[in-house]
This record gives sequence, structure tokens and C-alpha cells, in this order.
Amino acid sequence: MKQISYTVIRRPRRKTASIVIRPDNRIEVLAPSRMPARLIDEFIQQKSVWIHKKLHFNRSVRAEYVAKTFQAGEQFYLLGKPYTLSLQQGKRAIQLNGHELLVSHPAPQPATIGRQISRWYCQQAEAHLKDRSLFFATIIGIQPQLVGVKAYKSRWGSCHHDGRIYFNWRLIMAPEHVIDYVMVHELCHLIHANHSKDFWALVQSIFPAYRDAKNWLKINGLTLSL
Repeated sequence: MKQISYTVIRRPRRKTASIVIRPDNRIEVLAPSRMPARLIDEFIQQKSVWIHKKLHFNRSVRAEYVAKTFQAGEQFYLLGKPYTLSLQQGKRAIQLNGHELLVSHPAPQPATIGRQISRWYCQQAEAHLKDRSLFFATIIGIQPQLVGVKAYKSRWGSCHHDGRIYFNWRLIMAPEHVIDYVMVHELCHLIHANHSKDFWALVQSIFPAYRDAKNWLKINGLTLSL
């Protein structure tokens, strides 16, 4: 079996090691500060079959990330629907015009257009995710302390013990049923702060098709990037 290359990231508060395989197949080992390199290597070897399965999945199934160039004619998504980028010179503004994402800027260059679209996506995400999550919170019978958006690199949402919930703003590009699943997932953590059978049973009772949405994110999550 091919030698496995990995990067060790030591964390003072960690008590055990864990493996993170990034979508681009970079392998990271999160390890306690004093864990010997020999034990880390043994841990990797023990998990080698699982690692190779994940690497194969990334290469053969997962949709590839293609960086945006922010040129006219490029396609962007909002709530899973495609819009073609149209650029014009003028006062800063973004609007949906039929199937177009019409972006105005005094000096429309790729870097400035990219920042403008990112800010617009954050605004759209904050409005939609707050309203929709409160809808599901009512169904579940809970009240989050706060609902906000963040620019996470490797997660779609987070639930904090004090009732704060944050979502990755990039979710706003995904289909609505996928967004709904992530919201239900995080809201259910206010009742079950784990991934136990009771947690998944609660998720399924609110969102029966959660497995389809979960798989969509595994395969297409990389496309939700700029």
C-alpha cells in the first residue's frame, strides 16, 4: 500500500489524535502536544484502510473545486439556482435580473468584483438563514440565543453550549433542501450536543430526507466556494 504523507498539527488541549482529510486530499493529524511521532505514525498505519477509502472518494466522486474568475458570463448560484454574471460600470450595486446576476462597480476588475459578490452573498445568507432557522426552531420547540453567519473553512455550521448558532455563509449557494438540513442539524444540537442515535432520530423526525442533503454536501460541498 502506498506510503501516506501527512502533516501533524499539535494542540495543547487535545487528549487523543484524530485525522482530518481535506477535500484536496491533504491529510492532517491533530495530536496532543506531547504525543511521540512514533505513536502518531502507528495511528496513521492503523487507519490506513479508512484513509485510502476517503482519498479514493475525493478523487472519484467528489466534485472538484474550480476557482471563480469573476468574468462576465461566469455562473453563480443562489439557493441552488444558477445566475449568469453580468458586469457594468457604475455605482456599486448587485441585483438579480431574470437569470442574470447584475453587478455594477465604478471599476469592475476581478478582485473588486469578487469582494463585492462575497459581501452580497453574506448579506443574502444572513437574512435567509436567520428567518428560516427561526421557522425550524419553532417546529423543534427551542429558541436559539443568536443566529449568525461566519466564513468557516471546513464546516457548514456550529452550535455553542450557550445557545449561539452560526452558519457558513457559503451555504446560501446550495439548494434550499440542503440549507434546511444544515439548519435542522445545528438546531437539534441545542437538544443533543452529540451525534448519538437520539440526535439523528430527532433530525429525521424534523427532516426525513436528511441523508440525501448530507450526501449532496459531501459530493458537491467544494462547489460552494468563490
